[in-house]
Amino acid sequence: MAAVPKKRLLVYAAAGLVVLAVGAAGLVAMRSPGGVQTDGVVVDVSGGVDAATAASGAQPGGAAVAVDTTTLPATTTTQAPLIYVQVAGAVERPGVYQVPADSRVFQAVVQAGGFTDDADPQAVPLASRLSDGCRLYVPHRGETVAGALLSSGGAAGSTTGTSAPGPVSLNSATLEQLDALPGIGPALAQRIISYRETKGRFTSVDQLGDVSGIGPSKLEQLRPLVTL
Repeated sequence: MAAVPKKRLLVYAAAGLVVLAVGAAGLVAMRSPGGVQTDGVVVDVSGGVDAATAASGAQPGGAAVAVDTTTLPATTTTQAPLIYVQVAGAVERPGVYQVPADSRVFQAVVQAGGFTDDADPQAVPLASRLSDGCRLYVPHRGETVAGALLSSGGAAGSTTGTSAPGPVSLNSATLEQLDALPGIGPALAQRIISYRETKGRFTSVDQLGDVSGIGPSKLEQLRPLVTL
C-alpha cells in the first residue's frame, strides 16, 4: 500500500477542523436566547399582562386582537320646561300650578285635586292644550258661564276667546273680562276672582261691596253690568 503524502494529510486535517468549527458555531447559535423567536405575552406572578403587551392588543398564545378605545357618549336627560296655569271654579284646590309644557286640561285638574262633587266635567275641554299663563275655570253643575272656560295665555281652540257681550258673570268671568268693566283694573279684577275662590260663589251682586276697593258708588256703577 502506497504511503499518503504528508501534505495531503495536512489538507484533510485542516478541512476536518473547519467542519468541526462550523458545527460548533451552529450549536451555540441554537442554544442562544436570541436565536429562537417565540410568540406570547409576558405574565407576572399575579396573572396580569404587562403594559407593553396590553397596548399591543396581544393575547396569550400570540393571537393579536383589535383594541377598541372608543368612548361611549355620556347619556343626558332633558327636563321638560314648566308653565304656570291658574285653575279656578269647581276643583278641590283652586290656585296657580306648574305643569309641564304641552300639558292638557285634565292634567291641570289633577294638579288642583280633581273635581268637586258639584262640578260639571262635561263642560270642560279636558283634552285641550294648556299654555303658559292661561286660566282654566271648571263650572258647577247648572252654572251658565258667560265667558270662555279656558282663556288667556294663547291657548288654542274654540275654548279661547274674549269677553262675551252682555252682563259679565261674577262667578265665571275671567280676569280680562272683569278688567274690561269700568273702574276695574287688573288688581281689582284679581281681588274679585280671589274673593269667589276663597269665599265661594257670589250669591248676590251686593257681595261685590265686600271686595276691598269697591265702595257703594262703584257698586252701583257695576250693578247693571254684572250678573251671577
